Amino acid sequence: MFTRQCLALLDTARGLDGTDKGNIQLFNPINQWRQIIVQRGFKLPFLQQFEVVRVDEPSACGRAFRQRQRVMISDINNDVLYMPYRSIAKASGYQAVQSTPLAGKDGSIIGVLSTHAAEPHKWEPASLQGLDLCAEEMSRLILALNNPNTPRTLDTPSQYGG
Repeated sequence: MFTRQCLALLDTARGLDGTDKGNIQLFNPINQWRQIIVQRGFKLPFLQQFEVVRVDEPSACGRAFRQRQRVMISDINNDVLYMPYRSIAKASGYQAVQSTPLAGKDGSIIGVLSTHAAEPHKWEPASLQGLDLCAEEMSRLILALNNPNTPRTLDTPSQYGG
């Protein structure tokens, strides 16, 4: 159930953004890294590169996590900090990325929602508002999962949701 809901929110975010790729990462406070829990459109090399992302990495999702605000890279070829990831981006078929942090009730960052575009990309205000709503809903879903009073159903993710 949790994985299906995450995939539905990711699909909504991709639709609002007009992109065909995306992922959601959750923060693991014990290990101080983020891990992809669901994704759409990526193959194994990308998943291996970004399966576990340290807090200090200069990727879009790493910056969004640290800065506690959305990071939009309209063309990765023009972003000096994204240089270490350009080859995997090219191989994975994206040239633009946005990463929106997922906030907990106390304002702490509990994850990141990212969408990836095949070509240089400009974000419209309406799509950014929609991404914010998806991020808020994803945060509520994660917080409900972590709430001991929330009823649960057994959920087995299938390799990031494909």
